[in-house]
Amino acid sequence: MRQVLSQFLRVKAKRVSVITAMLLMVGGYHFFVSCQSDDPVARPYAYARAILPAVQPAQYRGNCLPVTFDYNAAAKPVCVNPSELPHNSSKSSLNDPQWLNLSYPALGAQWHLSYHPIAGVRYQDRRQVERRDALAVLMAETQRMTFKHTLKATAIEEEIISYPEHKVYGTLYVVGGDAASQTQFYVTDSVKHYLRGSLYFEVSPNSDSLQPYSAYLLKDMRRILATLRW
Repeated sequence: MRQVLSQFLRVKAKRVSVITAMLLMVGGYHFFVSCQSDDPVARPYAYARAILPAVQPAQYRGNCLPVTFDYNAAAKPVCVNPSELPHNSSKSSLNDPQWLNLSYPALGAQWHLSYHPIAGVRYQDRRQVERRDALAVLMAETQRMTFKHTLKATAIEEEIISYPEHKVYGTLYVVGGDAASQTQFYVTDSVKHYLRGSLYFEVSPNSDSLQPYSAYLLKDMRRILATLRW
């Protein structure tokens, strides 16, 4: 009798343990579910961390352009023959006879620099521009090429460039939004020399993802303009 009673109690205890475990599982599930938000929350998009090359000082004294300047050796100067550019290229005009690209292989970006002596400027129909009007024609071309990006731009900020001791004057344009070229500029001594520049990436423009790279390249260009000598 005692053995039967003992066996009965063991079976009873086992059943209680199983029921208790099941109740704990069900209760835990309901607790977990009750902790979940009924409304899903969208997470913001994230971009890969920008890895920027270290700045390595160098000086340009090449034969592509008749100027000298300090630049970042992370860029590779490449001479370009204007005759090899596509006809009606948005990056060039009739009055850009000398070209230099500063190519950043690690960033997939290029500064396109073009030089023109103020003497010898021509209209689009190839008529010679009078010397007194030549600078105005070059500046108008630069502004036309810059403001072509207004369809994609959210803003265009103008920054005055002025280094009287080196006779370097001009304007730097920083274009906001998903424009094809987010930075452009021109500088001149107002008498003989005129230099135009524009920044292009080898990917579809996205101002958010490109912002760290644009800021890095803009800093490089400010260094170039501050050290430019005709």
